[in-house]
Amino acid sequence: MEKYYRNPKFILLFLVPAFVLYAAFELIPIVQTFWFSVYSWSGIHGVPMKFVGWNNYVSLWNFPGFWQSMQNIVYYVLLSLVIQIPIGFVLAVLLSPQPRGYRFFKTAFFSPLVLSITAVSLMWYFILFPNGGVLNNLLTAVGLESWTKNWLIDKDTAMTWVIVVTGWVSTGYYTTIFFAAITGLPDEILEAAALDGATGLKKITRIVLPMIWESVKTSVILVVTGILKTFEIVFIMTQGGPNGLTQVPVTLMYYEAFKYDHYGRGSAIAVVVFLMSIGLTIISLRLMNREKIEY
Repeated sequence: MEKYYRNPKFILLFLVPAFVLYAAFELIPIVQTFWFSVYSWSGIHGVPMKFVGWNNYVSLWNFPGFWQSMQNIVYYVLLSLVIQIPIGFVLAVLLSPQPRGYRFFKTAFFSPLVLSITAVSLMWYFILFPNGGVLNNLLTAVGLESWTKNWLIDKDTAMTWVIVVTGWVSTGYYTTIFFAAITGLPDEILEAAALDGATGLKKITRIVLPMIWESVKTSVILVVTGILKTFEIVFIMTQGGPNGLTQVPVTLMYYEAFKYDHYGRGSAIAVVVFLMSIGLTIISLRLMNREKIEY
């Protein structure tokens, strides 16, 4: 049997089905998106496509809504990194000694991720609803009616709440990653560090964090790529409003392609998001290169 495992043809036989599925649902759609981005088309079958070259990309350059969405997504990514990674790490550190009831807290932190994103978005929409929403009703009930706001309409709070809800959903995932990494550290190293005086915060920053740095890098990449493709939370909670102030490239792509019948421009936005995702991933990996960090 060993000779079959070493046979390239035998290996290729098992790789082909996976490659066919990957090509059908990943590679071909990516190529098609690049193709559509250089055409002017309504997206309706039977309507002729007109080749326009780079015009769709040029129109994005002169499209204020696109730059607003890019500004929003940069803010979204940066604030999500600040919220999700540190909080997830702190929660994992608190759970790592496995105190009494830690399984309950692990489940509680992870459970929002198990729920449907659509259901979660609707739940928070009704919590933050301006008239009759749970949050405003609660503030009114405790005598803080002056604090009530149109949370998802006010330009000062709408984007912040979208980011907070995203963090509420996703932080537990990174807590689980960090918890698994910390509990997998060799006890001998931690005990030796304790004998050398590395306890408390010093133990976390000098021993634990460097040893799980690969998990941190992976989590950062997951946050960045996850935020870049965020759609449901923004679409359900704010629909990109007020006046496009919470619009992100993916929701803008949807509106341009399927609401306004600018399929070519929508595809151009998708290409920009794709290239942006690759670029930010490379930049994040370079910035977090372990050899360049001193602990």
